[in-house]
Amino acid sequence: MHFLYFLTLKIVECLLPAVAFFSSNKKLKAFVKGRENLFEVLKLEQNPERYWFHCASLGEFEQTRPLIEAIKKQRPSCSIVISFFSPSGYEQRKNYELAEAVFYLPIDTPKHAKQLIAVIKPKAVVFVKYEIWYFLLKKLFETNIPVYLISAHFREGQFIFKPWGKWLFQLLPRYTHIFLQNKTSFNLLKNKGLENISISGDTRYDRVIQNATMVKTNTRLEDFKQHYSLLILGSSWPKEEAILLEAMHHKNWPKDLKIIIAPHDISESHINDILKKFHHFNPILYTLNINLKNTNMLLLNTIGHLASAYHYADMAFIGGGFTGQLHNILEPLAFGVPIITGPVHHKFPEADMANKAGVLLEANDADSFVKNVLALQNAHLKPEAQSFIKLHSGATELVIKTILN
Repeated sequence: MHFLYFLTLKIVECLLPAVAFFSSNKKLKAFVKGRENLFEVLKLEQNPERYWFHCASLGEFEQTRPLIEAIKKQRPSCSIVISFFSPSGYEQRKNYELAEAVFYLPIDTPKHAKQLIAVIKPKAVVFVKYEIWYFLLKKLFETNIPVYLISAHFREGQFIFKPWGKWLFQLLPRYTHIFLQNKTSFNLLKNKGLENISISGDTRYDRVIQNATMVKTNTRLEDFKQHYSLLILGSSWPKEEAILLEAMHHKNWPKDLKIIIAPHDISESHINDILKKFHHFNPILYTLNINLKNTNMLLLNTIGHLASAYHYADMAFIGGGFTGQLHNILEPLAFGVPIITGPVHHKFPEADMANKAGVLLEANDADSFVKNVLALQNAHLKPEAQSFIKLHSGATELVIKTILN
């Protein structure tokens, strides 16, 4: 299987530049261009204490960020390098101030693994959640460099536990340590014979608590909210937007509820599509220099303002819950904002736990969405939401003790 893996990657490595050249996909072009001449560009100073963090994308970076900041605080002279797989993560954090270097992880081949380790010379390497890079891990293990997997989450049906995934499963016992999000993952790996495991929780809880304390006042959003209840569609997709549109025509829809739509896709075409669909409700673009006191719907067509918007929200409808690609629910909960999502969130342990704690409600359609909105208006769950986040925080401290010691 690992030979087929190698052969597939070599074919991809050979064909991808040509495919990207003729493609109109900007992410694919960035994926290829960002890896060009990597080893000529990646020049690092000598530092015996260099920690390497690999993040698939921006979400995984947010899981490593509390750890990076804790390490830099305790070891100011250490060096941090960060690799990304996806353009969305790299483009957002390529200038991260605590990193000596931020770069794209090249295709996983034995040659690239050897080159990376020779250039970086890491004291330790940290992967996040699901990251298992066969040839890179093998080379790290061979050179006796400590390797950690943090905020890891495993389910019985995953590829790695299938007969044809055994070649990858055999890497798990070789990690220096695997920090797991929950007891379900722990019991699963324990029953399969792993000993290098412990339950730490998810470092994202620490990050969202930190974010909530750093949010600044936004006078435009204050003018918009005033004394009304505020619902935010956070990182919404067309499915959530369609449910909201239908719900707003429902006979029981609360007429005094203010709404912010913060779509995942803020391209001009999608923003215009939302404006067209909701034109009866006169949505206003956040970027327009218009007084917001007299409008009931705001369209957040920017990046970087969603966290401050949650600061003013009373409830949030989070996107991705109908496709199994649920977006960040911990950020609004850290502000004391209860959540509504679609029903497909079994891959996200934080969503299941929030649902059991009563701070996340499921909506299947417009009728159930309206019902949940009315319930949350009367429930006043801010203390419960913040308590849920605090209860599951502390993973960073547990992880940092092991890595630095």
